[in-house]
Amino acid sequence: MKHRAIPMLQHAFFQWGWLIAAILPLTQLGGRGLFNTLVSIYALWGLSTLWNHRYHLDRWLAPLYLALLGLFLLSIAGSTDPVRSIQTWLQFTVNSIVLLLVPIALCESTDNIERFIKTLALSGLLMLVGLYLMLPWYVLELSGEPFSPITQLKEDNLPFLLPFMLAGIWWYCPQRWRIMAMTSVTMVAVAYVALAEGRAALLGLVVGLTVFCWRVLNWRLWRISSVALLVLIAGIAMNSTPFNKVELDPGHPLDAFTAGRTILWQQALENPPVQPWLGVGIGNGRTATQMLSFDLGGITHQVRHLHNFVLDAWYETGFLGAGLLLALIATALIRLAHHWRCLSTIDQQRAGVLLAATLALMATGLLSFSYTTRQFSCYLFICLGGLSYFSQQHNTDTAL
Repeated sequence: MKHRAIPMLQHAFFQWGWLIAAILPLTQLGGRGLFNTLVSIYALWGLSTLWNHRYHLDRWLAPLYLALLGLFLLSIAGSTDPVRSIQTWLQFTVNSIVLLLVPIALCESTDNIERFIKTLALSGLLMLVGLYLMLPWYVLELSGEPFSPITQLKEDNLPFLLPFMLAGIWWYCPQRWRIMAMTSVTMVAVAYVALAEGRAALLGLVVGLTVFCWRVLNWRLWRISSVALLVLIAGIAMNSTPFNKVELDPGHPLDAFTAGRTILWQQALENPPVQPWLGVGIGNGRTATQMLSFDLGGITHQVRHLHNFVLDAWYETGFLGAGLLLALIATALIRLAHHWRCLSTIDQQRAGVLLAATLALMATGLLSFSYTTRQFSCYLFICLGGLSYFSQQHNTDTAL
């Protein structure tokens, strides 16, 4: 009985369990606990199948990923709070294991990539609806707290989900309605981001939309530029408050406009970690409280990270950790570019959706979240795993 249970469990994972990765973004509506529970189930369930399907592992990304985990673990040696470092490392590992599991699942059936993108598109649409349904709770202050869009609204997932939503409409909506539907969904997403005062998210939306129009719709440059510019203008016009921050400190307009990010970056570069190659330890960046505080307009602000995933990775894991992280991302993108012309038209469109989501996350992360957040460590790695599938698929077809 025990010997039969394991194959049945593995079979169930490749039937439907692997799609848990595609519904993880929805957990933002339910809170951190729901996300941690689902991603842990997915990781443990998927790892139970890994050995029997190791031949589907990406021969380029898998070694880089394992080396990255090793370097991040090594950085703990110099940390001032090793307990926090170990907890952060474990969470990063659980979140990012999708990089190995997603392409393995996609390789099980040629239909899986379509199911994957469909599920992500549906997750995006459901999340967008859910965000608007929750809006009155905050705006009308039914929660008992004053409305604070920056802290209460959750816009970080929208930039990377928008390409999947648009792809679902483009492929499955009747032709006469799809342009109108795509425009409506885009504007609804932009409106929420504008209300949330998410400038980084707005940048991510524009980048993701630009790449989607380029690689999926195959539009001309002038048309892509026009759409991107219109969306950017619409986002600013809907709520110009986040773009008027120069008034906070007229004597330092750039620092004020970036809400202190340039001050943080300058302070980090002027006060590098004692161990430049391994950093202060994964998850230990927040212990540098002096570096993470700044004055703007006579008010002292304290933050938890540098609001730039590259600088965060460098400060916590050193040149080796940040360099290997960027090398892993670059390898996935370069291999996709190398195999692009060998893909069928529909696979180019599917890869284009994943590429748009990847670059949207990276653009947002340059001004917002850290490399250990779920947006980066999980959702970006989901997209990278999807991109690696197309390179592996081409290699398999060539071998056959």
